[in-house]
Amino acid sequence: MYLDTANTELIKKYILFDWVTGVTTNPTLLKTESTQKRIESIQEILAIIKERQLFVQIAGETVQELIEDAETILALEDDRVALKIAADEDGFKAIQSIKNRYPKVIILATAIFSVEQAYLAGLAGCDWVAPYVNRMENQSLDGIEIISKIAEVYANQRIKTKILGASYKNTSQVINSLLAGADDVTIPTALIEVMMKNKLAADSIQVFNQHAAEKE
Repeated sequence: MYLDTANTELIKKYILFDWVTGVTTNPTLLKTESTQKRIESIQEILAIIKERQLFVQIAGETVQELIEDAETILALEDDRVALKIAADEDGFKAIQSIKNRYPKVIILATAIFSVEQAYLAGLAGCDWVAPYVNRMENQSLDGIEIISKIAEVYANQRIKTKILGASYKNTSQVINSLLAGADDVTIPTALIEVMMKNKLAADSIQVFNQHAAEKE
């Protein structure tokens, strides 16, 4: 499970759990959570997460700008940094160029809204794809079914690209993504809170603690 946030205080809180694989960010999250320059925010997060992975999204309006931004991020020379690249025509061109220059760099094709995009990302050699589940549902698309079909295509074509489910507003979307074939998920910390603070479990624990106290 990845944390989908750039909030350093929340990252400090949840990175303590060993089952947190790393953190995913995007330009919007970084802008929302900090007034620092992007590189400074990235370095601050890296200092917190220790050996975990950090996905950083590159930005640009042209292929060249995307490549140059990737070069800026990779200049950090930190193996924990992976790249997120939007899965459109310019993005695929940038992915090809970056993979040719830096074959060991982990790349996640982001903003996936169709099986076709995910198929192309797999052919391009992306390590991960990120289907945007809730955003698809907001456009009357079945995000869970799309994940299922992506997983089926990858299996049939023997494509090694993994599926990182993203864009979640409730825990049902998260679990259904995993059941549909997502290899992992990146979720807001608010949903982790919901998962850990189950009301029925809390009621049972309260009774257990009460009975334990009565036996002392």
